[in-house]
Amino acid sequence: MTPFDYLKILHNKQKSWEDFNDEERKAFNVFIINKALSMNPAYLDIVNTIQRYTNGGLVQKDVFNIYKDMLPKKFKFFKWIKGKKSKYNSDLLKVVARHFECSTEDAKGYTTYLGKKSTKHLLVTIGIQEADIKKLMK
Repeated sequence: MTPFDYLKILHNKQKSWEDFNDEERKAFNVFIINKALSMNPAYLDIVNTIQRYTNGGLVQKDVFNIYKDMLPKKFKFFKWIKGKKSKYNSDLLKVVARHFECSTEDAKGYTTYLGKKSTKHLLVTIGIQEADIKKLMK
């Protein structure tokens, strides 16, 4: 079963916890269910309240039953918020980080601030060959 199957079950109230076999019970991931439910702004308070108690003693069965009782029957899918892919070449970031003596995360900021033209000029100034600069700037 996928997390989305569990979400549908929680909303449709099709099954109880006792209806799952051991493998399905182990596959119920509270973190992923909380994350999926938190994509719906209307559920943020519920998820936040449940999360406070998951570290303190609520087990999977308790979380399942609480969500099953609290969530409305109508299921609406909300898209996952995905992280942005880095638009920078990791080798370029290493070169910039080495030059400015900073982390690669800070190097992202430098390359964004400098822009493509100034970053290329920086690489020329450092002494990197034109062929290597083309590879780094891709």
